[in-house]
Amino acid sequence: MEKKSSFFIFLFIIAVMTLIIAVLASFILLVGISGTKAEAEEPAREGGVANNTLLISPPDEEDLSIMPLLETSKPINLKSENAAKPSYAIIEMSVKFFNKLDGIKDVQSKMNLNKANLQEIVTMYFMAMDVETFSKVETKIKAKEELKEQLNFFLLSTIAVEKDRRKVKEVVYDVVFSSWNYQ
Repeated sequence: MEKKSSFFIFLFIIAVMTLIIAVLASFILLVGISGTKAEAEEPAREGGVANNTLLISPPDEEDLSIMPLLETSKPINLKSENAAKPSYAIIEMSVKFFNKLDGIKDVQSKMNLNKANLQEIVTMYFMAMDVETFSKVETKIKAKEELKEQLNFFLLSTIAVEKDRRKVKEVVYDVVFSSWNYQ
């Protein structure tokens, strides 16, 4: 008889522990999901992009402007091992940027003022590349991301006032390659 009662006590303890684990797991799951949604919704409401990418609201087209940075008539020399056979890239590139940003007055004129610096950043980025790297498909995707990051870093450090840098996450919304050729 004593064996049966200790067996039932053991089963009761296991059942209680199972219920406690189930309650804790559901609590963590519910709080984790609702916290993630709230974090993702707030930047999306401000026109930004959420880190968790649950909710991404792209800006309206009237909130963006396009500035051409590179034209196909200006080739860029690529890094080359053989001086007798130079390699070059012919790229047509534009950037989409936000028209209005908190703390930055007249974004368009500040972009025009810094256009030469932006072109230099892009040109130097590609001049460090050899033709084999440039010819890979992944390079175009990587270049879009890295150039967007570098251009935003430069612009935020140049045109944004110190107190407004916390508000403004990015000036450049997207980098667009219209043409991507090499020789």
